[in-house]
Amino acid sequence: MLLTGAHILLIEHDQRVIDCITQVIGETYTLDIATRGVSGIKKAVLKEYDLYIIDYKLPDMSGLDVLSTILKSFPEAICVIVDDDPSIDIVMRSAHMGGYDFLKKPIQHDKLERLVLRATERRWYIQEARRLKEEKDQNLLAISEEQSRLRSVINSIDDGLMIINQRREIIFTNPRFHKLVGIKREILVGEKIFDILPIKLQKQITNILENKNSTYSIKEEIVIEPPAQLVIMANSTPIPDNKGRLLGVVLVLRDITEIKALELSKSEFINMVAHELKAPLGAIKGYLEMIIERQLGDDEASYENYLKRSLTRSEAMLALLQDLMNIFRMDARTVRREIERIDAGELLEETVEFFHSNIRERKLILDINIDTGIYIQADREEIRRVYTNLISNAIKYNKDGGRISIRATAEQRCAKIAVQDTGIGMKKEDKERLFEEFFRAKNKYTRYISGTGLGMTILKKIVDEYTGKIQVESEFEKGSTFAVFLPLAK
Repeated sequence: MLLTGAHILLIEHDQRVIDCITQVIGETYTLDIATRGVSGIKKAVLKEYDLYIIDYKLPDMSGLDVLSTILKSFPEAICVIVDDDPSIDIVMRSAHMGGYDFLKKPIQHDKLERLVLRATERRWYIQEARRLKEEKDQNLLAISEEQSRLRSVINSIDDGLMIINQRREIIFTNPRFHKLVGIKREILVGEKIFDILPIKLQKQITNILENKNSTYSIKEEIVIEPPAQLVIMANSTPIPDNKGRLLGVVLVLRDITEIKALELSKSEFINMVAHELKAPLGAIKGYLEMIIERQLGDDEASYENYLKRSLTRSEAMLALLQDLMNIFRMDARTVRREIERIDAGELLEETVEFFHSNIRERKLILDINIDTGIYIQADREEIRRVYTNLISNAIKYNKDGGRISIRATAEQRCAKIAVQDTGIGMKKEDKERLFEEFFRAKNKYTRYISGTGLGMTILKKIVDEYTGKIQVESEFEKGSTFAVFLPLAK
């Protein structure tokens, strides 16, 4: 169910983030904005908002302090923390305090849209549960109907829930619980937990039942699908009666896969870098040893050939390192940008001129149509890099005598830059991995085409930085169309 007319409080000082969130929310919801922690708290405690979006690094205090204050006033408040590069510690502290989720800057439109939909849906269920409780208090005759409706609410929440008694028999589970522990069949009331649960969950519940302390609870991370395809935070809490005697255990599971994926991706990235550099360095070492030791006798032409190969490999590694440095700077947010008002069409024409010799060499037909007066606020060199990547790929992956179509238009408050080619295109599985680091499609056409596999990764990071988006359409052996959307200057 969707919550209509939701009220959202944004506590954020970064104008770019404010503009991004305002653009996504539009007129669908009511948005209040505070740029400091103190003013945000004043607004937050006056009434209960349906969703709170809080910057972790506010000018006057930590976003976690704001989160704590809000949850003290409204324990069921749905709060989302926003940060440039949220560490695992920050994310886990937020979750333990009662935070609902987190967003990483720059905020991607699709992720923000999905989060707002999930949060407002959860808010609807909270309000529905409150309403049902009020109805129950007011009308005991309707209790059976209300219990059924409350069960529907519980069945729809994001967290998995299971209740068992002292005999380790299952009293209740919701569908989310089934999904998180990978159980595809129906769980019957009265089943023994050891027949269905992962071993770590069994031990967690057993420890609570044997402890017999009504205040003893256990919280633990558990990997359901290794290495980190599905990771949950399992929280087991005893259920006491009014005399403090243990009746059973309630087990709540929360999906923290995305949090753990942040850790894993950093490790994988380092491993990929080492792998990509190992082969060319080994080749250069072999060539130089062959030249130094004069293993080819007096064949000077062969020595010169191996020196040229070493130079080519060195240049490829330098290009790779340059791309890696660009990615690291963007991820660390240390890139120095000179933001200015840019004529997107004029800059595109300048970039296209740079490639005229390459286009003539491949005998490509260029069809270009650029509207005038399309202005954006951005760093000129970063946008030039986006254009360069799109055009060079359209040339590199085209067929001799093919066609390239370049368009620049204003569309839906965005500058739309579209580059279409009649080249080799992509298969569906390659398109899905297009923006991964070091990914390059492998087929009979790409075998002899050089590249670092980082160009599209850098392109997407730049576009995301300006809260833009990329659309890709491609058909193998028929060509591709890349469309970049960047917000127009105000």
